[in-house]
Amino acid sequence: MPDNRQPPNPHLPAPHPGQPAQQALTLRGNYGLGMPQERRAPEPEDDDSDVIDLRAIWRLIVKHKWLLVSMAVAGLLAALLLSFIRTPLYLATTTVQVDKRAAKVVKFNQEADPSADLDDRTGLGTQLELLKSRVLAERVIDELRLDRVGSLPQTVPATVAQEDAASDAEAAETGTGMLDKIRQSWEKISQPATSSNERLSREEVYKAFTRSVSMELVRNTRMIKVNVENPNPQLAARIANSITQAFIALNLERRLESSSYAKTFLETQLSLTKARLEESERKLNQFARERNILTLDEKTNVINQTFTEFSAALAKVEQERIKADSEYEAVRKTPDTARQVLESKTIQDYKAQRSKLDAEYEQSAKIYKDDFPKMQQLRAQINDLDAKIQTEVSSILASVGNYLQMTKRQEALLRSRLEETRRQIVQGQDQSVDYNLLKREVDTNRELYNGLLQQVKEVGVAGGVETNNIQVVDKAEVPLFPYKPKIALNTAIGLLAGLVLGLGLVFLMESLDDSIKFADEVEKTLMVPLLGVIPKIKQKGDLTTSMAMLAQHDPRGHFAEAYRSVRTALQFSTSEGAPRRLVVTSTAKNEGKSTTSLALAINFAQLGLKTVLIDADMRNPTVHKYMALGNNRGLSSFLSGHCAAGELMQVTEIPNLDIITAGPIPPSPVDLLTGPKLGELMDLLQAGGAQFIILDGPPVLGLADAVVLGNQVPDVLYVAQASQTRKSHIKDAFRRLRMAGIVPRGVVLTKTTAQNTAYYTYDNYYGYGAGTADKADAKGPKTQPMAYES
Repeated sequence: MPDNRQPPNPHLPAPHPGQPAQQALTLRGNYGLGMPQERRAPEPEDDDSDVIDLRAIWRLIVKHKWLLVSMAVAGLLAALLLSFIRTPLYLATTTVQVDKRAAKVVKFNQEADPSADLDDRTGLGTQLELLKSRVLAERVIDELRLDRVGSLPQTVPATVAQEDAASDAEAAETGTGMLDKIRQSWEKISQPATSSNERLSREEVYKAFTRSVSMELVRNTRMIKVNVENPNPQLAARIANSITQAFIALNLERRLESSSYAKTFLETQLSLTKARLEESERKLNQFARERNILTLDEKTNVINQTFTEFSAALAKVEQERIKADSEYEAVRKTPDTARQVLESKTIQDYKAQRSKLDAEYEQSAKIYKDDFPKMQQLRAQINDLDAKIQTEVSSILASVGNYLQMTKRQEALLRSRLEETRRQIVQGQDQSVDYNLLKREVDTNRELYNGLLQQVKEVGVAGGVETNNIQVVDKAEVPLFPYKPKIALNTAIGLLAGLVLGLGLVFLMESLDDSIKFADEVEKTLMVPLLGVIPKIKQKGDLTTSMAMLAQHDPRGHFAEAYRSVRTALQFSTSEGAPRRLVVTSTAKNEGKSTTSLALAINFAQLGLKTVLIDADMRNPTVHKYMALGNNRGLSSFLSGHCAAGELMQVTEIPNLDIITAGPIPPSPVDLLTGPKLGELMDLLQAGGAQFIILDGPPVLGLADAVVLGNQVPDVLYVAQASQTRKSHIKDAFRRLRMAGIVPRGVVLTKTTAQNTAYYTYDNYYGYGAGTADKADAKGPKTQPMAYES
């Protein structure tokens, strides 16, 4: 029956069964489309290369989860295998306490402790190194006879190593080339300096012993733990206890040796010092007799003592003279206020009587005149008292003056004697220099002799007392369970190592993989919009049929929904709607270019729009194979002039879809595309009612056909295969297109999986509304869903 439906508006997408009514608006918002978009260079994004994208890391982990799981399991199994094949080792531990000084049996220091003034870290570090010393190890080996075969795990027997070295040396002697000379030099370097089997065997035993013994400091304490690993638990405990006992014994021996040496040295120095002391004392006495030097004691000289006494007496007399002088002047100038006058009882009595007479005189003066006899008598008494007072003051002044003269004479005499003594001291200074030198030598020798004598006595007493600053806190007990291998720890380490190695491989693979792995990389890398993401599915049924036919046969499938989204994006890519002429190209072959061309043509035809699909890939035509059409005539026939335009069109089973195949493969397809006939053909098709013309173009790299097609059809849709097409190849292809003035309208990412989309799955996204449709079609035939391809 003829189709009488009116064609829908090409500017708006037609609603599809099961498609939400708001999908067009959603796509308009998501793609940023519906606005006039001219050919313009994309805006560069901000550089965020320094920002760690945790979501990108997470999706890499999800993408390679099975590799990570495999590496983790491999590490786990390897750790378990190594744990089970290793010989079990037992750990015996003994703890010793190292004090700064040994316990003092006597009050004085028993011996000079070289580590007494060192801090805790230095002193404990010294003791730790002594525990690791070869002398201690050799002593324990000899005590326990560990050099017997089987006592300690050894690497390679010395005799076997020597025989191997000898054989290698013999083989090297036969060569004359450069490699043989290098080998001979290496053998000389690697061979031991001795050929003694006993010495080499002993060295192997010592190395095995040091590998099995470890020491550690207990933090914030003065304790050291000695750990011994051995396959024999009893032997491990014996070795640990023997190490501590031998360490204590060596420490005591070192102390006794130092005490004995100190005593011998001190006794020798004491005898020499005693002889020097006696000689210096004889010289001092002889010098004092010759110079008539008299000393009261070791520190006092007679002349010096006399000078000191005279100086003190002179100072005292000077004080008395100054005091007498001040008293004399006070009595002479102000007798009324002088101390002696005030202290004189006679003068004070006279003054009291005069005060009474003065009072009586004043009283009588009010009655009598001055010439009255009574008044004259009172005046005479007052004058008599004044004369007596003056006589007493004069007597006091004479007494003070006499005392002043006496102090002056005494001061002069003491000063003369002091000057005489000073002259004697100055004369004896030359003699005192030599005397002091001799005396100082005597004092030095005496102090040195006393100190040495004290040290000799202390060392003699302390030498017989065995004290030690090392104590055993915990002795080693025989361990009950093996210490190694630690299966849980080894398993965790193996698991972690497997994960780390797996992550390293993942990052290495991703760094070497230059393909587009995720959908959001398209816009970041290529600076063009991503128009659609096509899932990778497994084709069931007839494998000769193109997967693009799923858009017709399974319109509700993931594949059809994906291309329907691409069609909608194209409709909103320009202000006029979807491009009327569209070239679909890719970087290389087998990226889904032809499938995309056919699927888009079917989707536009499903809108009721007259659509023509032209197979412009005349080098490798595939559209006629997908649609089971003949290829005797096609685009190459028209462009070469062997066929008219009306003979090219082939009708398909899909309504509104016609196909023009590529035709016979020409010798030079690019020459045919260069001419104007392709444009004339598209004009004729549009004049004949074709509303959309889609051209399946050849790949860009290596060919000029796609560039020529892009110049004639400016709207280009680029197809890239996820996890396959290299970014560098796409950039090269885009560079070729841009050099020709062609900017792709957008990119379609094909053959994607859930790992490539990262943030949604096809079941959740393209399966929107599928549940409602399944209920509606419950009574009808169901479409078999396509399974994802791994």
